[in-house]
Amino acid sequence: MAFNFKEKAAEIRRTKRTLPIQVGNIAKNHFLDSFRDQGFTDSSLSPWAARKTRNKSDRRNRANRAILVDSGDLRRSIRVGTARFERIEVGSYGIRYAGYHNKGEGRQPIRKFVGSSRKMNTEIRNKIRKQIIKVLK
Repeated sequence: MAFNFKEKAAEIRRTKRTLPIQVGNIAKNHFLDSFRDQGFTDSSLSPWAARKTRNKSDRRNRANRAILVDSGDLRRSIRVGTARFERIEVGSYGIRYAGYHNKGEGRQPIRKFVGSSRKMNTEIRNKIRKQIIKVLK
């Protein structure tokens, strides 16, 4: 079987376009998992601080609601902003208070949901490695 350089070059160009989108989606899904897991996973899960309730009515009505989820706007704001070979950006877009929760600013406890993660980086490296092997076969 002969090596078809033109075919491989075309496959590399396709991968250069599609792989950043796939990597961005891996990161987005990792960050969304934080809301389901009620904590952030770096190498292991770090649970978020429990919610403080102000009165009995609040405790009764919101006892089963997930932390950082009231309207769902914060969770829905997580998206892939840029997905190019040169740069991939994933984060919370359009929600002013996202940083207060993620960094623990003001009186908010730190409830990180976006950031660097060893588990996510391993998953991304594996995806890139598999894609490179697939292209070069």
